[in-house]
Amino acid sequence: MPFHLSVFLENKPGRLEKIMKVLAENKINLSAMSLASSGKFGVVKLLVNDPQKAFNELKKQKITVTKRKIAAIVIDNIPGSFYDLLRKLSDKGANIEDCYGFLLNDGKTAAMVLEIENQPAAENILKDIDANMLDESKIYNY
Repeated sequence: MPFHLSVFLENKPGRLEKIMKVLAENKINLSAMSLASSGKFGVVKLLVNDPQKAFNELKKQKITVTKRKIAAIVIDNIPGSFYDLLRKLSDKGANIEDCYGFLLNDGKTAAMVLEIENQPAAENILKDIDANMLDESKIYNY
């Protein structure tokens, strides 16, 4: 399964810019991200083309970062398709810890990036529901 990065940062001007500078200087491409603030601190989730390199370069800059397994599941870009996926996962007892998505190049489909509790059992659940997952070569090159 692919990975994304979780970066812990202070909610102050320039903190997100510093992370993007590290990625840019190391020619690491950003495919998707989310940012959630909780007062003075926040967490940025980064989907990049080379998560190991990004992890290493952010660590070198003393930035608090972790790598987390994800599943990127392709759904139709129509009302209710994400609900259908969530219903299937819920029926199997999967707990989603984090989620964001992005539209794919065709405009007719989207990738939902999910962090699902209890790996590797989550991988079996995704197989059981026949989820249309992007493999690492595809997810890292959008």
